[in-house]
Amino acid sequence: MKNVITLSLFFLFGIAFAFSQTETCNCKTDLDFIVEKLKKMPSYKHQIKGTKKDEFEASYKMLSAKMTQPIPVETCYKMLLEQMVLVNDVHSDLKFNTKYLSQETIDTENGIEAFKATNKFINHPKTNQNLETLEAELSQKAITDLEGLYNFKDQQTIGVYYSKNKKDLIGVVLKSDLNQWETGEIIFEATYTNGNKYNLFYYHPITRTPSFVKSISLENGRLWAYKKIGNTNNFELPIKDQSNWEFKQLTPETQYMYFGNFSSFSKKNKTAFKNFYADMKTKLTAKNVIVDLRSNSGGNSKLSDPFLKLLKKKNVYIITNCFAGSNGEQFTLKLKALKNAKHLGQTTRGIIAYGMNYGYNYNTPSTHFNITPTDMDFSKYLEYEGKGIVPEYPLDFNSDWLAQILEIISKNN
Repeated sequence: MKNVITLSLFFLFGIAFAFSQTETCNCKTDLDFIVEKLKKMPSYKHQIKGTKKDEFEASYKMLSAKMTQPIPVETCYKMLLEQMVLVNDVHSDLKFNTKYLSQETIDTENGIEAFKATNKFINHPKTNQNLETLEAELSQKAITDLEGLYNFKDQQTIGVYYSKNKKDLIGVVLKSDLNQWETGEIIFEATYTNGNKYNLFYYHPITRTPSFVKSISLENGRLWAYKKIGNTNNFELPIKDQSNWEFKQLTPETQYMYFGNFSSFSKKNKTAFKNFYADMKTKLTAKNVIVDLRSNSGGNSKLSDPFLKLLKKKNVYIITNCFAGSNGEQFTLKLKALKNAKHLGQTTRGIIAYGMNYGYNYNTPSTHFNITPTDMDFSKYLEYEGKGIVPEYPLDFNSDWLAQILEIISKNN
């Protein structure tokens, strides 16, 4: 019961603001539908046993008791998510179907003004803190503090501060060039999970649609799309303008390979893989090879694992960042099993133990939400789910990562 209570505390923050929303739905019917889909997932069958099953059922009963009458749609969304996160499965997803703002509305004369007259805008959650005082306090935070002032691109300044439990974080709009936002509005709630990971309930900056994403790192002043003001270092991100399959000769003894993803859905990408792999059979000649998996979004092992054979006799230096996930993480572990491999960089996403083979998704009975359950079982990697793979050699965020690795290689030779 302890986990259920802890989760509930976070979601009550948003629910308290949402009850004044006018559009309602039969949330209990949606809850039953989602629970039915969850129970068919390999992750549920593998994890929800014993005390975890008791917690799952207790949560279901608690939420059901709050759904005896139609409730606001956004409130329902948060309650459904509360049930879903009891299964540790980052791939499984529940989306909010309705966009609050379309681009057409944004571009239409008086469209923003019309939106601001709606209950969705009027009743949007707002901070109860004094904005001038909050901004002044957050501007004094050290660059290494999690609290502080963050940017969304160059369009918004977000004040990020701890909630009452001193673990979860709240993001509030302090300045915005996006006219659909006003100062004082809450744009995200980040629930702490473990390490430097958070689950993020946020409102899309453009459409203002409620959204939810799991296992997001807060490190180097970056949380999802938000970057701390004053921290301009982005060395953990992939090199700009690289292709999905990249090869470079960095020094006479060191070569470089970049893999953006291993997706087999695109015929173009499969063709590119075949051509790249054929080239690597003859070009991969150096004794040191840097394998760059930064922001690798995964895909099919048929496009990743063939490279293991080419790399097994090399000194392999694997780079990952917090956005490397799925098959990219599985490939990382397989590379690490090679005799002369080192893992450097940043802890990965932690979306590794399950997946979607067929990619089926389903609208809930109310049609307000869409669930994507998982159907693939890689539970041998469960210890990394929602946590990520920690590198043996974390790299410094203050300088170029390839330069750091080349220096390490130079010292080892």
